[in-house]
Amino acid sequence: MKAVAAVGGGRIEVVELPLPKLEPYEALVRVTACGFCATDVKIIDNGIGNLAVNYPVILGHEGVGEVVEVGPQARNLRVGDVFMNPHGRVPPATGYGKMWANMIEYAVVQDHAAMEALGVPRSARVGSGRKLPPDLAPADGACVLALTEALSGVRNFRVAPGQDVLVFGDGPIALALIHFARLAGARWIACVGHHDDRLARLGRLAKVDAAVNARTADAKAALGGRRFDLAIDAVGSVEVIRLASSLLKPGGTVGVYGVLKAKASTLSLIDLQNHTSLHMLNWPHGADGVHDELIEMFRDGRIRPSDYYSHLVPLAEAPRALELVRSREAFRVVLTMGGTPAAGTAA
Repeated sequence: MKAVAAVGGGRIEVVELPLPKLEPYEALVRVTACGFCATDVKIIDNGIGNLAVNYPVILGHEGVGEVVEVGPQARNLRVGDVFMNPHGRVPPATGYGKMWANMIEYAVVQDHAAMEALGVPRSARVGSGRKLPPDLAPADGACVLALTEALSGVRNFRVAPGQDVLVFGDGPIALALIHFARLAGARWIACVGHHDDRLARLGRLAKVDAAVNARTADAKAALGGRRFDLAIDAVGSVEVIRLASSLLKPGGTVGVYGVLKAKASTLSLIDLQNHTSLHMLNWPHGADGVHDELIEMFRDGRIRPSDYYSHLVPLAEAPRALELVRSREAFRVVLTMGGTPAAGTAA
């Protein structure tokens, strides 16, 4: 089966791996789609926080797929069940490590209840696959993990009715944070980014009150002296944190959502404005707890998953997908696997 490997030097390759060998309490999942996000790029470039990457590694943490085979003791799994974030099994003998490994044609999910009944040690449990509605389009399903993380982020940052919120970033996560902040009752929302086309997309889809391109305008001046209760760094930048702090109301908070780069993460606390808070949230907290709520938002139309991606690219063309992400030509790329659309731009 095919998989996408980061091989060092900022490069990826499509490689061949053996099909997963199923345990009796597992099911085989045919992965149908996987998001290609900024975190994947940071892994490819060995620039993700203080996490060392030992290449080559199989990528992908936003996969979705359908059960096609069920082991004899997997009592609670059925052919046709759809799961997000299945477990990509990569045998050590292949020479590949893994960074979640959802950019892969086949993965597994486990029946943890059956494992417990059979007395299988908890240490044998792998993955955190979660069921999705079977009628959810694969590309939409590939957005669920990122959107639950953004929704939990807004909850962790305690966005409240009547607040003024500023979001730094102009990609899909910034869009999600703005959407969820608006649903939480934020009164006035602005965003600061670097790309006019993306800022226009956020304005159209999220109805931001102000959008500033920091490459062509001074953010402070463009915001007219407005101060904010919460400023969210969706980029992962010490420079953004410093600027965000300077734009807070007394008692305001900088929420750090974007993953900081390994070699650019030193911040002097003296740079932060007095009587403000710094809330670090580089890694998700509580995303599982909002999963069902997010699916309900899909159902009632408050959130449209298709707003969050622009390009569908087959797994075999993963290097092209990387270039689309690097160049910012794509708003968000979803890799597709066998039987799904060959390529193109999402509606």
